[in-house]
Amino acid sequence: MAVLARLPQLGENITEGVVGCWRKKEGEAVAAGEPLVEIITSKATFDVESPAPGILRRALAPEKSHIPVGYILAIIGAPEEALPEVAVENERVMAAFRAQALAGPADAAVPRAGTVKATPGARRLAREGNVDLARIPLPAGRDILREEDVRAFLNGNGKR
Repeated sequence: MAVLARLPQLGENITEGVVGCWRKKEGEAVAAGEPLVEIITSKATFDVESPAPGILRRALAPEKSHIPVGYILAIIGAPEEALPEVAVENERVMAAFRAQALAGPADAAVPRAGTVKATPGARRLAREGNVDLARIPLPAGRDILREEDVRAFLNGNGKR
């Protein structure tokens, strides 16, 4: 029977992650507990491990995609078995995440004072661009700056 690998809840304030590089390719054998994919969050970078032994039949989240907790990342199973249909469930998880993001504070796009939450890649880009993260507007509905936010700011698309 196929087993689903989901993005786990890693902390009470972590609601999403960015898919880094896949440690395994579709069709490769995996052992239970073996790293499948790298995930980047506002707090850390970590590997999601295979929940069961088998073959990585399907990788469902492309690298650099932003996914919420609970999203089905991969299907592990035997080579000959039929795969479960998971697109509807993943769309439901994404829709709930988007709805929650839209319900966020209306003033989220204003620059913040104090500690700024940002992905490691966003921090690196800001450092390379010699810009203070607190100057970069945070898109409404999110609590963390991403690389694309820093790029937009550096390219003049997000300056205030």
